[in-house]
Amino acid sequence: VSPADFTEYMCFHNRKLFADSYVPLPFCFPIRRSDRHTPEGTVSIEEQAVRNSTSPSIATPIMTMVAKMAGQHSMHFPLGASTTVSFDGDQYLHAWLVHQFTSQPMPNVSLVSRARQFSSMIVLVGRIASATSFEPKYAAIVQNKDELSIPLELSTIPTPREFNDAIESLSPEQQDFAKAFRSMQLESTLFGILIIQIKPQLEKVLNLPANSLTKEIKLTQDLMQLFIKYQIPSDLLSFDAGNLEMVDGCSALEPLEVVRSHVAAMQAMLDQSKKEEMLDALSCAAARTAASAARISCHLELQSAQVEHLEKAELGPKRGFGFPSMGSLFGGSSHD
Repeated sequence: VSPADFTEYMCFHNRKLFADSYVPLPFCFPIRRSDRHTPEGTVSIEEQAVRNSTSPSIATPIMTMVAKMAGQHSMHFPLGASTTVSFDGDQYLHAWLVHQFTSQPMPNVSLVSRARQFSSMIVLVGRIASATSFEPKYAAIVQNKDELSIPLELSTIPTPREFNDAIESLSPEQQDFAKAFRSMQLESTLFGILIIQIKPQLEKVLNLPANSLTKEIKLTQDLMQLFIKYQIPSDLLSFDAGNLEMVDGCSALEPLEVVRSHVAAMQAMLDQSKKEEMLDALSCAAARTAASAARISCHLELQSAQVEHLEKAELGPKRGFGFPSMGSLFGGSSHD
């Protein structure tokens, strides 16, 4: 019997032991704005338990006991020294009972986030520091059929009896420090996951009515590109109700159309900048090519001059050229 087999038996046993409202549920939740909206994606914690060395099991969501709190109080987390983000919404507290044999390692657990096409969300992973404070450690944008898998490392904290036995031989000062350090560990072990949907936040930042971007797929994708890739400030794209333009004495353009026109103007400016950068790059490349051709031409002219000089040197008059004497032809010298 492996830990995976024992976990499977405990799932079967819990269905008989607990009432329907307390039965452990799979940790797999759809991310949706409301019941009227389709899910943007899913978030799950999956376990891949190994039955033996040759047949690893398929990753499945872990079974947790869940307590739901429907937005009782808001929480916050810092973005920097001067910026703090407050958030509220449904909060879930999960408890997971892990079964492990002494001779086998802990199961492989991963946090998996999946986004649907033309959908996006922000996943923040950290810890719960207090009832109103969340401390994120990592964050990622999951969009357009992305699948983000983050391995989770599990570790156990000694029980109170094991802890007391371990510090029994220490001095009183060392015991006080060990107890304070254990208290810090116990307060910092609550793992937290925060999911932020992007479309509602875009609507708030751009001063748009709720659900304005639900069916505006292209506009949403253009806004995501301008914000993420080009880092365009939101003030340049948002709808300003105080500067409405009157058209034929009637009401001004709708907020969504105003934002759409701002996006089109920004894209036109970016396209013009790209064309100018391309022309600059082509002119720089042409200048480099001309300079290289000039250097090659100078080098060829120098080589041709050297060749002409060598040819003139080889075809010039030979000094010391004459006929041999008659005596040298017959092997002797003539005497009068």
